[in-house]
Amino acid sequence: MTYQHIILSPHFDDAALSLGGMIASLTDRGETVLVITLCSAPPHEPLNAFAQYLHEQWGNTDDPIALRQAEDQTAVARLGADLLFLGDWDAIYRHPAYNSVQAIFAQPVPDDPMIERLTHHLTALDRAYSAAQWYAPLAIGNHVDHQLTHDVARGVLPHDRLLWYEDLPYATNHAARDQRLAKFPNAEPILIDISDTLELKLAAVADYTSQIGELFGDLATMRQRLSDYAASLSQDGRYLERLWRIDD
Repeated sequence: MTYQHIILSPHFDDAALSLGGMIASLTDRGETVLVITLCSAPPHEPLNAFAQYLHEQWGNTDDPIALRQAEDQTAVARLGADLLFLGDWDAIYRHPAYNSVQAIFAQPVPDDPMIERLTHHLTALDRAYSAAQWYAPLAIGNHVDHQLTHDVARGVLPHDRLLWYEDLPYATNHAARDQRLAKFPNAEPILIDISDTLELKLAAVADYTSQIGELFGDLATMRQRLSDYAASLSQDGRYLERLWRIDD
């Protein structure tokens, strides 16, 4: 199948959180969309204490990755897109240095194996989908998986077919958003009207049941924060998502 749009989602929920409205709008008018969830493999080594804590936050199931994969499949299908699990490991499973909240929101370690693997995968995928429009995270909030996705995408994918999305919910912290955007002074905004698909986006985000408590506390807060942010990007009552074009 040929895809017109490909979204790089570092984790299971990032595409729906950040671009759920746009994805639904694209598929509603018949355009083909592929969501690639990068960190989608189950742990292959004993868990550190931080990973164990996160598993408890997600519901402490025997197989939390299977649960999260199922949530991703439900949400992406709701938005009308196709889904590919790239099969890398989340930072908390991938390197012993990522063993705390502070560590996963800091500089990636230089020997992180995701760099080489993602470079290989994106190079091959761009050859396979040589006409696709790509979307990658700005890395607002500085999660190491988002930073690495950003850096590898910027180094591998053609800039004329690459747009950057605002990482939600991190972008609702305007200071974090503006701090990241300051690194790209020539970035140009592209506003996407999602007024007609906002409810579908919120329903897709709600499909990630295991993540709602950790990210938002409850469903009502999730709906309010994402709706308020979408409204804040407009001056005329519409709900928007925002992309950025960065020309080096």
